[in-house]
Amino acid sequence: MTVAPDVLSTSLNAIKSSQARRRPTIMIINAEDGTPRISVPDCGELRVLDDRHLRVAIWPDDPVATDLDRGAPVLLIVADSPDVHLLHAEAHRLDNAAMVWTHYDLTITSSEIAGRGTGPQNQPADTAPADVHEEVLTDTRAFRWPRAYRPPRRTTQHT
Repeated sequence: MTVAPDVLSTSLNAIKSSQARRRPTIMIINAEDGTPRISVPDCGELRVLDDRHLRVAIWPDDPVATDLDRGAPVLLIVADSPDVHLLHAEAHRLDNAAMVWTHYDLTITSSEIAGRGTGPQNQPADTAPADVHEEVLTDTRAFRWPRAYRPPRRTTQHT
Protein backbone atom coordinates (compact mmCIF):
# COMPACT_ATOMS: atom_id res chain seq x y z
CA MET A 1 0.00 0.00 0.00
CA THR A 2 1.09 3.51 -0.64
CA VAL A 3 0.54 6.58 1.43
CA ALA A 4 -1.23 9.48 -0.26
CA PRO A 5 0.11 12.71 1.29
CA ASP A 6 -3.34 14.26 1.69
CA VAL A 7 -4.77 11.13 3.37
CA LEU A 8 -1.74 10.86 5.65
CA SER A 9 -1.86 14.49 6.78
CA THR A 10 -5.62 14.19 7.37
CA SER A 11 -5.02 11.01 9.40
CA LEU A 12 -2.34 12.67 11.54
CA ASN A 13 -4.63 15.64 12.14
CA ALA A 14 -7.35 13.17 13.16
CA ILE A 15 -5.00 11.72 15.81
CA LYS A 16 -4.22 15.18 17.15
CA SER A 17 -7.87 16.23 17.26
CA SER A 18 -8.99 12.92 18.79
CA GLN A 19 -6.57 13.45 21.67
CA ALA A 20 -7.78 17.01 22.17
CA ARG A 21 -11.39 15.84 22.18
CA ARG A 22 -10.59 12.81 24.36
CA ARG A 23 -11.67 10.31 21.70
CA PRO A 24 -9.62 7.13 21.76
CA THR A 25 -7.20 5.99 19.11
CA ILE A 26 -7.35 2.20 18.93
CA MET A 27 -4.14 0.27 18.39
CA ILE A 28 -4.37 -3.36 17.22
CA ILE A 29 -1.40 -5.73 17.24
CA ASN A 30 -1.46 -9.46 16.50
CA ALA A 31 -0.34 -11.63 19.40
CA GLU A 32 2.09 -14.46 18.75
CA ASP A 33 -0.79 -16.94 18.35
CA GLY A 34 -2.41 -14.67 15.74
CA THR A 35 -5.25 -13.31 17.86
CA PRO A 36 -5.67 -9.54 17.79
CA ARG A 37 -4.56 -7.64 20.87
CA ILE A 38 -6.23 -4.27 21.39
CA SER A 39 -4.63 -1.35 23.18
CA VAL A 40 -6.05 2.13 23.68
CA PRO A 41 -3.21 4.58 24.36
CA ASP A 42 -4.33 7.23 26.80
CA CYS A 43 -3.96 10.93 26.10
CA GLY A 44 -0.23 11.72 26.24
CA GLU A 45 0.84 8.13 25.54
CA LEU A 46 0.60 8.62 21.77
CA ARG A 47 2.26 11.59 20.07
CA VAL A 48 2.68 12.70 16.47
CA LEU A 49 6.39 13.39 15.87
CA ASP A 50 6.36 14.35 12.19
CA ASP A 51 4.63 13.50 8.93
CA ARG A 52 5.58 9.77 9.07
CA HIS A 53 6.34 9.02 12.72
CA LEU A 54 4.43 8.60 15.96
CA ARG A 55 5.65 7.71 19.44
CA VAL A 56 3.76 5.50 21.85
CA ALA A 57 4.50 4.72 25.50
CA ILE A 58 3.59 1.23 26.76
CA TRP A 59 3.88 -0.19 30.27
CA PRO A 60 6.92 -2.56 30.17
CA ASP A 61 5.10 -5.71 31.36
CA ASP A 62 2.10 -5.16 29.07
CA PRO A 63 1.75 -8.02 26.52
CA VAL A 64 1.55 -5.34 23.79
CA ALA A 65 5.19 -4.46 24.52
CA THR A 66 6.18 -8.11 23.99
CA ASP A 67 4.32 -8.18 20.67
CA LEU A 68 5.91 -4.91 19.52
CA ASP A 69 9.36 -6.21 20.49
CA ARG A 70 8.92 -9.25 18.22
CA GLY A 71 8.07 -6.95 15.28
CA ALA A 72 4.29 -7.34 15.04
CA PRO A 73 2.73 -4.84 12.63
CA VAL A 74 0.52 -2.13 14.13
CA LEU A 75 -2.88 -0.92 12.97
CA LEU A 76 -4.13 2.38 14.38
CA ILE A 77 -7.82 3.21 14.01
CA VAL A 78 -8.84 6.85 14.41
CA ALA A 79 -12.47 7.95 14.14
CA ASP A 80 -12.81 11.51 12.91
CA SER A 81 -16.36 12.09 11.76
CA PRO A 82 -17.38 11.38 9.07
CA ASP A 83 -14.27 9.28 8.30
CA VAL A 84 -12.44 6.44 9.99
CA HIS A 85 -8.68 6.52 9.37
CA LEU A 86 -6.56 3.36 9.23
CA LEU A 87 -2.82 3.77 9.76
CA HIS A 88 -0.51 0.79 9.31
CA ALA A 89 2.86 1.09 11.03
CA GLU A 90 6.01 -0.70 12.10
CA ALA A 91 7.28 -0.30 15.66
CA HIS A 92 10.88 0.24 16.76
CA ARG A 93 11.78 0.22 20.45
CA LEU A 94 13.71 3.21 21.77
CA ASP A 95 16.67 2.41 23.98
CA ASN A 96 17.24 4.36 27.22
CA ALA A 97 13.70 5.75 27.35
CA ALA A 98 12.97 8.08 30.23
CA MET A 99 10.73 7.05 33.12
CA VAL A 100 9.38 3.54 33.59
CA TRP A 101 7.51 3.38 30.26
CA THR A 102 8.76 1.49 27.22
CA HIS A 103 8.73 3.84 24.23
CA TYR A 104 8.29 2.87 20.59
CA ASP A 105 8.59 4.92 17.44
CA LEU A 106 5.91 3.97 14.94
CA THR A 107 6.81 4.45 11.28
CA ILE A 108 3.69 4.75 9.16
CA THR A 109 3.81 2.39 6.18
CA SER A 110 0.35 3.13 4.78
CA SER A 111 -2.68 5.27 5.47
CA GLU A 112 -6.21 4.99 4.17
CA ILE A 113 -9.77 5.95 4.93
CA ALA A 114 -11.91 2.93 5.77
CA GLY A 115 -14.74 1.96 3.46
CA ARG A 116 -18.28 2.40 4.73
CA GLY A 117 -21.01 -0.21 5.01
CA THR A 118 -20.94 -3.97 4.96
CA GLY A 119 -21.25 -4.66 1.23
CA PRO A 120 -18.60 -4.77 -1.49
CA GLN A 121 -16.98 -1.37 -1.98
CA ASN A 122 -17.02 0.01 -5.54
CA GLN A 123 -16.69 -3.40 -7.15
CA PRO A 124 -16.94 -3.32 -10.98
CA ALA A 125 -19.87 -5.31 -12.41
CA ASP A 126 -17.62 -7.66 -14.42
CA THR A 127 -15.91 -8.96 -11.25
CA ALA A 128 -19.17 -10.08 -9.59
CA PRO A 129 -19.47 -13.85 -9.07
CA ALA A 130 -21.39 -15.59 -11.87
CA ASP A 131 -23.89 -17.29 -9.52
CA VAL A 132 -25.23 -14.02 -8.06
CA HIS A 133 -28.86 -13.39 -9.04
CA GLU A 134 -30.56 -10.08 -8.57
CA GLU A 135 -33.86 -10.26 -6.74
CA VAL A 136 -36.16 -7.29 -6.46
CA LEU A 137 -39.02 -7.19 -3.99
CA THR A 138 -41.90 -5.51 -5.76
CA ASP A 139 -44.91 -6.57 -3.72
CA THR A 140 -44.49 -6.51 0.05
CA ARG A 141 -47.70 -8.55 0.51
CA ALA A 142 -45.88 -11.55 -0.95
CA PHE A 143 -43.06 -11.23 1.56
CA ARG A 144 -43.49 -13.21 4.79
CA TRP A 145 -41.83 -11.35 7.67
CA PRO A 146 -40.24 -13.48 10.42
CA ARG A 147 -42.41 -13.34 13.54
CA ALA A 148 -39.92 -11.23 15.51
CA TYR A 149 -39.71 -8.61 12.75
CA ARG A 150 -43.30 -8.38 11.54
CA PRO A 151 -44.50 -4.83 11.13
CA PRO A 152 -47.73 -3.93 12.90
CA ARG A 153 -50.90 -4.67 10.97
CA ARG A 154 -52.66 -1.78 9.39
CA THR A 155 -56.21 -1.29 10.50
CA THR A 156 -58.72 0.75 8.65
CA GLN A 157 -61.27 2.71 10.55
CA HIS A 158 -64.75 3.05 9.13
CA THR A 159 -66.64 6.23 9.83
